[in-house]
Amino acid sequence: MNRGHLLVAAVSVSAAMLSCGALAQGWNPERNVELIVPATAGGSLDTFGRTVQRLWDELKLVPVSSTVANRSGGAHAVAYNFLNQHPGDPYYLSITSATILTNHINGRLKLTYTDFTTLGVLLTESIAFAVRADSPIKTGKDLLEAFRKDPGSISVALGSAAGGTHHIATGLPLQSAGIDMSKIKLVSFNSSGEAVTAVLGGHVDLAVAGTVNVAAQVEAGKLRALSTTSPRRMGGVYAQTPTWPELGYKGVFENWRGMIGAKGITPEQVAYWEGVLRRVVQSDEFKKIAEKNQWDSSFRGSADMRKFLEAQYSELKGVMTFLGLAK
Repeated sequence: MNRGHLLVAAVSVSAAMLSCGALAQGWNPERNVELIVPATAGGSLDTFGRTVQRLWDELKLVPVSSTVANRSGGAHAVAYNFLNQHPGDPYYLSITSATILTNHINGRLKLTYTDFTTLGVLLTESIAFAVRADSPIKTGKDLLEAFRKDPGSISVALGSAAGGTHHIATGLPLQSAGIDMSKIKLVSFNSSGEAVTAVLGGHVDLAVAGTVNVAAQVEAGKLRALSTTSPRRMGGVYAQTPTWPELGYKGVFENWRGMIGAKGITPEQVAYWEGVLRRVVQSDEFKKIAEKNQWDSSFRGSADMRKFLEAQYSELKGVMTFLGLAK
């Protein structure tokens, strides 16, 4: 090999080494990041988004500034349409939830999870079915049997609007049990707290509400939890409360919180944001917050999140069709 060939070979090796080094280093943001919240300030999605942003800042996981932007309206359409206008841009992220599935199924959203890049599910929270402690209904099976005998005999307090997560969670076990949902007396409230208060006051028979809102009243002996929508038995005050699958019925509904990016961002950018979110979930402070709020903080990365949402979309479409909510 002559001297010219040796020089070319040396340059090629150097270029390859530089390329490998750059790949190993991966991608890092170099300017401000906007974290979109598809809801107004002060709500659960906003609190979650600001918690995540605060933690990645405090833990120094993101080397640039970041801001939270509340882009509410249109059943989350305003936020998702804005994100969709920034294809391939890793500096715009959005908090997301099961609404991205349910509002696409019911026709209120044109966009859904397949129009974006999944980055991670950080937590899931379950929904509890609870009655007053003095109720003659002792178990989840008692509840379904009472509905079977007379669907209109039990009024149900939903901790969200009709067509929302609590309505869908109610439909899952009832659909599985073959109960006529059209005859059920449903009363919608603005929050799980309001639904629980209505049951405590004897105005409604059954609360379908967030587990964190029901837990304190179960612990105080004022409510009896009949079942939860968790995929596995929960701990703490719910240690003796079976899940719907344990009772032999469908009923797993995970009210999850996660993050998406614009479509078309690179694998290196996906890996970066997935790594940031994983470390947020693994932090001691996030674990403390999760324990306080009865959250399951089992992290799902980008690929697992996409598979999870695909499965959820299929099941939700089935139950929402049963409830007359699918377009």
